[in-house]
Amino acid sequence: MKVIKSAILAYPDSNNLGDYIQSIAAKQCIPSDQILGLDRDRLNTYSGPSVKLVMNGWFMEAPSNWPPSNKIIPLFLSFHLNPSAQKEMLTPQGIKYLKVHQPIGCRDRHTQKTLEERGIKTYFSACLTLGLKRNLFITPQTIRKGILVISPMERLLPEPKTFSLTQTNNFINVLTQALKFPFKYFQYKIAMRKLYGFLADSKEKVSWHSQLIDRKKESENARIIAAENQLKLIASAQLVITSRIHSALPAVAFNTPVLFLSDGLDHPNQKSRLEGMEAFFPIITSSELASWKNKRPKPSEAHYPFVKMIRDEMSAFFID
Repeated sequence: MKVIKSAILAYPDSNNLGDYIQSIAAKQCIPSDQILGLDRDRLNTYSGPSVKLVMNGWFMEAPSNWPPSNKIIPLFLSFHLNPSAQKEMLTPQGIKYLKVHQPIGCRDRHTQKTLEERGIKTYFSACLTLGLKRNLFITPQTIRKGILVISPMERLLPEPKTFSLTQTNNFINVLTQALKFPFKYFQYKIAMRKLYGFLADSKEKVSWHSQLIDRKKESENARIIAAENQLKLIASAQLVITSRIHSALPAVAFNTPVLFLSDGLDHPNQKSRLEGMEAFFPIITSSELASWKNKRPKPSEAHYPFVKMIRDEMSAFFID
C-alpha cells in the first residue's frame, strides 16, 4: 500500500513567531515522526510525492501563487483568508479549488462569511493553537509567576520605512505617510503610558517580549526554537497581555489568563482576524485597562469543544 507523507506549513521568510506557533500546533496533532515542511507561499511549486497538508494559518503573502499543486491533498482547518489576498485568491480558479475541498474550516468569522458569499461551504473551526498541550511546555517543577507582555500595540507604532522613497515612487503617498507619522507615534505613546500605569499597580514581576524576530539573523530552525521558548513562557505566566492573536490563543490553550489589546487593529486586514476571537479572551483597548486593575480575566473554557473537533478532524485526516 502506498504511504502518503504528512506535511505542515513552513515559513522560511517569516519574522513572526506566530506562524511557527501555528505549525507547532499542527505538528502535535499528526501521528508521524516524519513530517515535511512546505513553504506556505510556494505551495504551487511543490512537485514531490503526494502529501497530506493541513492548511491552517494566514493566507497569504504571495496570493498570485494560489491555488496549490495537485500533488497536495489539503485539509482546510483554521484557515484565514486575509482581505489583502482576497482578490487574487478568490478568482474563478481559486474558488473552484476551495469548492473541491469544502467544507472549509475557518479560523475566524470574517473568512467564513467571505467564502460563503462565494458559495463555498464552511464551518467555524477556530484555531489549531487552542489545542496546544501545556504539559509539553512545562516541567513538574513549573510554578506560574509574573505578567508576560508580548508585543503590545505594535501596530500603532509607525515604521519610518513605510514612507521611505525606496518603497514607493508615489510622492503623494510618501507625503501622506510622513504626515501621519507624528500622530501615530503620539497615539502609541499614550496607549503605552496607560499600559505602564496598569502594570505599575501590579505586585507581580513583569517580563517584556516580542513576537517578531530578525529573520536575516536567525535561521528558520532558530525561529522555531524561539517560538517554542515563547510558548514555555506563556505556559508558566500568571497573566499574558498582548496584541498578538498567536500569543493570546496559546494562553487560552494553557489556561493562562489573557488580556488582548486591540489598539491599532482597526484596519480590515487586522480587524478581520479578530472576528470570533472574543469568545476566547477579552478584547479591550488600552483605555479600558483601568477597569481591570482589581481583577483578572478567568481562563476560558469556550475552546474545549473546538479542541475536540480539531483533534478528531486531524486524526481522521492523517490516519486514513
